[in-house]
Amino acid sequence: MPGRPLTRRTAVGTALVTPVLLAGCDIDPPARDGAAPATAPPPEDSALVASVVAALVLSRSVIEAATLSAPDLTPRLEPLATAHAAHLDVLLGAVPDAATTPSAPPVVTAPAALAAVRRAEQRLLREVRRGCVDAASGDLARVLASIVASTAQHAAALADGARA
Repeated sequence: MPGRPLTRRTAVGTALVTPVLLAGCDIDPPARDGAAPATAPPPEDSALVASVVAALVLSRSVIEAATLSAPDLTPRLEPLATAHAAHLDVLLGAVPDAATTPSAPPVVTAPAALAAVRRAEQRLLREVRRGCVDAASGDLARVLASIVASTAQHAAALADGARA
């Protein structure tokens, strides 16, 4: 069943009403007037951030081990390492005491280097997704969602490169 044809009146009316409707939608909470002092993040978020930082550090160490064992992977893995470094910078501000060095460097052989990176990225993705769901702070959830999106994009690029 075909819909009604779009008339000029309908198009103009829609164009005028849409901004008014969208103005009522606000992703971010309204800014405070400074009436209340900023509160510290919930303690459960500190543990969550520490676990995400640990997962990022582990994933970064796997990338480093992979590039050491298979130097030809360096150009392909460099954007991923750069993204992880940026994510760590953001998260370390929230939990300055978090460990940023892995306890033992992973062993990655050259033939399995890319597969090891893919596995590490999938583990990281699961950890950060869990963090998005468990975060008590909306701001933290948004930051973690951004990290999930970035990690998923890089994981997809790694998977696409395997097929090429």
